[in-house]
Amino acid sequence: MLKRKIEKHLLEWKKKLDKMPLVVKGARQVGKTFIIERFCKKNYKHYYYIDFNEMPNFKDVLMVI
Repeated sequence: MLKRKIEKHLLEWKKKLDKMPLVVKGARQVGKTFIIERFCKKNYKHYYYIDFNEMPNFKDVLMVI
């Protein structure tokens, strides 16, 4: 399996005590979902995956006033 540079950044994010929610944006078909799911399975017992295209109602959760 190819080791990607993003894995180092994800581990740094995980170690932060004052971290913000992780939002991943980028070009289509580059492996965003794959790498995040793999990272979560390796590093967490539980995690939530929200695809705003499939669940548009969840966008309200992140609405900033």
